[in-house]
Amino acid sequence: MHFLSNKELDNLSISERKEYFYALRDYCLLIKDNQLQIGQELIYRLYPLLRNYKLELEGIENIPNDSNVLFVVNHSNSHDIFTAYEILSKLNRKGSVMVATDCLNTATTQIFNISNATLLDRRKAEDRNTSIYRFSKKILEGKDGVIFGESTWNLHPIKPMHNIKQGASKICAITQVPIIPTIFEYIETNDFVDKEKDLIKKCIIRFGKPIIINYDDDLISQTNKIKQGMIDIRKGIWTDYNIDRRFISNIDPELYVNHTYSKKFEAFGFTYDSRKEQEYILFSEGEPNENEYCINPNGEFVPGITEKNAKLRKVLKM
Repeated sequence: MHFLSNKELDNLSISERKEYFYALRDYCLLIKDNQLQIGQELIYRLYPLLRNYKLELEGIENIPNDSNVLFVVNHSNSHDIFTAYEILSKLNRKGSVMVATDCLNTATTQIFNISNATLLDRRKAEDRNTSIYRFSKKILEGKDGVIFGESTWNLHPIKPMHNIKQGASKICAITQVPIIPTIFEYIETNDFVDKEKDLIKKCIIRFGKPIIINYDDDLISQTNKIKQGMIDIRKGIWTDYNIDRRFISNIDPELYVNHTYSKKFEAFGFTYDSRKEQEYILFSEGEPNENEYCINPNGEFVPGITEKNAKLRKVLKM
């Protein structure tokens, strides 16, 4: 079925938009899905033994008991997908996580594949579209969905959220399940680390109030509403846990670079190519195209990429 562009969707009348998403719903129901789910139990049993931090859930009362939902989550490190499956298990809910495979090794990809993840290659436009159909099919069959709206890790030292792609809004326009804006906030140590497993002290998972996608308003404004809700949740966590990220001057440059280096190059099962990943960030017109800071040769803390090299690793006390 032809997938309309965002511009084409905006040009539809309300009745045409509704008819279009109803047709997509019927199309998604015809898709065959024979993926295994056994990996979800495997992750739930094994991953708590591997991570070196606690999980704390807040706002569970915001998740409806009479409906499956789509959790739209921020994205900040290699733990997010595992955390998503752990949360589903803790809540006693079955679901699928949308996972980009172009940054994973083969073993990690297979783990997610047998966990009923909806896999996609972000480099292929056709794959991005068909992943929405396959993901919607699972939600229409009664499963929850988890999607990382930012499409890649947000490594910015003070920015709470990058722009969210419209995929989540389209999925909910097809399935008509509520969106639960969700923040995974990893509370990091205030010390330098030489191993990624020592970076995180605990992870706060906070669920916001449900948001319903309707056919009357355009998807751009509704997607921006989701983003703003997630910004409010994350800033609320920062306030509650005395995390001061209001200004760049509040950030310790060496500690930030040490932690960012650890996330990018010491994580299990992932590789993070900053230049390639930045291509997947949706920057607004006039907005600085930055996702990361570094310390330049003059010792200044500026937007830029920290590269992997042995000399820098030594300087960073790793």
